[in-house]
Amino acid sequence: MKSLAYVVAMMVVLSATATGKVTLRVYESDGQTQFDNRRIMVGEELKLVIVSDANDFWSGGLFIDDCNRNSAALSGSGKDPNSRDYSDCHLEDAGPKAEVTWWEDSVMEGFDLFSDNNSLVPGDWFEIGYTALAAGDPNVGFYEYSISWDDPNTFMTFHQVPTADFNLDGIVNFIDYSALASWWLEDDCTDPNCQMVDISPDGVINVNDLIIFADDWLWGAPEPNEPNIPAPVIPDPDPNLVYSVVDANGLDEITINVGQTVTLYVDMATYDVNEVWAFTIEVDISDPNLGEIDNRSSSQGTACILAGPDRWTAFDRWGPGVIQDEGIQFTGISSSGAFEEGHLASFEFTCKGAGDVELTVFSLDSTSTSGGQLYPTLEGMLIHQNDPNSQAMGASSMMATSMSVSEEPTMTSEEMVEFLGEIWLQDDGTQEVIDEEDWKKFIESVESSYQSQ
Repeated sequence: MKSLAYVVAMMVVLSATATGKVTLRVYESDGQTQFDNRRIMVGEELKLVIVSDANDFWSGGLFIDDCNRNSAALSGSGKDPNSRDYSDCHLEDAGPKAEVTWWEDSVMEGFDLFSDNNSLVPGDWFEIGYTALAAGDPNVGFYEYSISWDDPNTFMTFHQVPTADFNLDGIVNFIDYSALASWWLEDDCTDPNCQMVDISPDGVINVNDLIIFADDWLWGAPEPNEPNIPAPVIPDPDPNLVYSVVDANGLDEITINVGQTVTLYVDMATYDVNEVWAFTIEVDISDPNLGEIDNRSSSQGTACILAGPDRWTAFDRWGPGVIQDEGIQFTGISSSGAFEEGHLASFEFTCKGAGDVELTVFSLDSTSTSGGQLYPTLEGMLIHQNDPNSQAMGASSMMATSMSVSEEPTMTSEEMVEFLGEIWLQDDGTQEVIDEEDWKKFIESVESSYQSQ
């Protein structure tokens, strides 16, 4: 069996005549994105496209040997009920009288390909579908009949692995990871559900499976800027699991001034057994004209994933939201048990204009502490935004301000900052619960509340 490396990036060039050449190209299922010689999961589809720069008659074929029939299948479309021709498989450039016909025997199965004798032009001539049926390394033989009817000019070898899309919903994400994590370090994988996630496969669920899973992580996920992505349906919130957006003081309603930037947190709270090993959470802005989220990672901006105690940082994902480009999306996966309650992630929000802004939380998974298909309870944030240069302040903003800081504080801003700083330095219990950086952010938030009064 020849290695795919011999095929040079999945492109096979054959001499059709002295005046031109025929090229076989492999594309992703969209027929547009050229295949990059990656591993493919069972159930995935590809397109095999034959291209020619000649305008001479050409005939050839694509066939799978009998030993590979259980691992892969070739398919055509547009079968003419009155003939053997698959009309959708021969393209316009191959000429109106081109033909694609199915043929099989005990040795092989596949398609014969014939271009038009006269009315053909250089370009895309034929398109055949390929489907991965089972793990393995099946071959597809590519024939040029002017050279040989019996032996292929070359073989293409595809490296196929078991699907990581365990629930077959078209995307490899946190739900599939939860299935893998539920059998983590199982060394006698005989249960069918365990065998499903044993994608190495070697009867053990360990790092070998995780490496393969990581390669397919977020396969099928829409690009962040893909248009018309509908908002997820949120049925039956789970009261035992709450995702929320809060400031450093744990408040979900705050008041800030135009131009001010605050650090906000995505928090998790559970009221039952905590089984949250993974999350994908998005926060969006009700009016992007009034506020802005810094959705760049901490290496370039301020967005951070904080979930712990342990997680696979290779799976960390943050950036523009799927539902709203101005929003932010976080993905985190645990490596050794459920995540701790508290801060899962943080980001900075900047006030751009006066008015009220709501930050809405979406959970793009069905993780719940009860292990069922219930969705977590989602709690957003209300931000009252003032223009300090304006003489007028809305009643709602004044109310929120009075909630943040008393009307007649007993300490000045400087005294309060000094007092809070001393608490962290002198109270060992506080240091065990909150790290110094978070405490500083808390102090900054309190100071901002004084300034906005």
